[in-house]
Amino acid sequence: MPGIAPNGLSQGEMDSAVAASRLDLSFISKGDIVNLPYLTLQKISLHFLGLSIFSIKLPSIIIGVLTGFFIILLLNRWFKNDVAIVGSILTTLSTAFLFLAGNGTPIVMYIFWLALILWLGSKIVGNDNVNPILVVSFFISIALSAYTPHLLYVAFAIAAAGLLHPHLRFALKQLQIWQLIICIAIFVLFISPLVAGCIIKTDNIQSLLSMQSLNFGDYVNNIAQAFAPFFSFSMVYDSIYLAPLFGLATVALVVIGILASIGKMFTSRNTVVSLLVIYSIVIAGLNRDVAISVIIPLAVLSSAGIESIINKWYSLFPENPYAHLFGIIPMVTIIFMIIASGLSHFIMGYHYAPRVADNFNNDIALISTHIKTETPIIFGADNNENFDFYQLLEKYNGYQIRQEISDEFTEIATTSSEKPEQFKLKEIITSPKSRNSDRLYIYSKITEEEKGDE
Repeated sequence: MPGIAPNGLSQGEMDSAVAASRLDLSFISKGDIVNLPYLTLQKISLHFLGLSIFSIKLPSIIIGVLTGFFIILLLNRWFKNDVAIVGSILTTLSTAFLFLAGNGTPIVMYIFWLALILWLGSKIVGNDNVNPILVVSFFISIALSAYTPHLLYVAFAIAAAGLLHPHLRFALKQLQIWQLIICIAIFVLFISPLVAGCIIKTDNIQSLLSMQSLNFGDYVNNIAQAFAPFFSFSMVYDSIYLAPLFGLATVALVVIGILASIGKMFTSRNTVVSLLVIYSIVIAGLNRDVAISVIIPLAVLSSAGIESIINKWYSLFPENPYAHLFGIIPMVTIIFMIIASGLSHFIMGYHYAPRVADNFNNDIALISTHIKTETPIIFGADNNENFDFYQLLEKYNGYQIRQEISDEFTEIATTSSEKPEQFKLKEIITSPKSRNSDRLYIYSKITEEEKGDE
């Protein structure tokens, strides 16, 4: 799916690839610990596959698949199988989820860690025979999630809930002392690089917690802009997100789910959903990327909406199996229409919405297809901001990346349309993804015979 839409790289993905390439075994001494789990996966992908659109996005594809799996397991803990299956299909095939699963930045980690932690928590709480492996996994997940900016607040909330909530305290009491000591020791082991990195590089504290000073107007504006693409049905924003990220039918199911959950406000499921919504809104004022965390509570609420509709229909004809069947047919039809329209919106939108498509480019795919490794590629002043990224083509793919033209070059590729001296235009490589479709110019050096002919 990432090869179909958006079929290109955003600025954030290029920055992430550069950060991943700089990661080495001395990351602790340098203090490079922000988004460490994701960048480590991306570093491995680049090392073995070279620099390409696919290798940059591969970690998100893998994490997206795992996230979808944990969402299915989570919904199956809180709903019947049929509702959980339909709800998970709606979530994993939504525009928001498909984009995250193909976006080569650490943003996908927000929903991954939340889905994993919530599922592990649901398996532990209320279970008389707690599996120690699940508890260890729970502690490890909390520790590793803290490397993602602003998820440290979730860790603090879980720690506070563990001390204050009687059900959580009871679940911890099910563990023996030696098991609890092992869990704490493992947690300390996984969190220690984060602590060391924050001591060495104090800027990490601000990155992880976003404790910058914001006036109230900027804070509210951040929230408004963060959620603008989610439910905008009449306007496309200049953003990497394609508005709306959730279709009108899905929003209707969420509203039904909210209405159905009002009477059960203090159940564990609805309490968690409410807290996640509050977290997404409050922290989005500090960092707009956190708004994407709302996918998890919306998945639960849309499933609650489906459950409410099915239960309402069944209550009208409690003893009539044929009525149950005929009630399922329109529901299946509606779900199919939601999925089909969502996929169409996702695939077509990233190709035909200029304000969104213009935030992506597939230049490295054009380079690997049309330019030989022995041809030097000149990136002029207009590409200096991404020169570090294009240097990765030299590091991983064997290309020659230069900022100036040397006399020894007989053929060059450049991003500049201005013809260099003593070179003639040989070929123009274009991309259908950009308003300025001329992306690369290939020049060959003018020979002595050609000079004589002139």
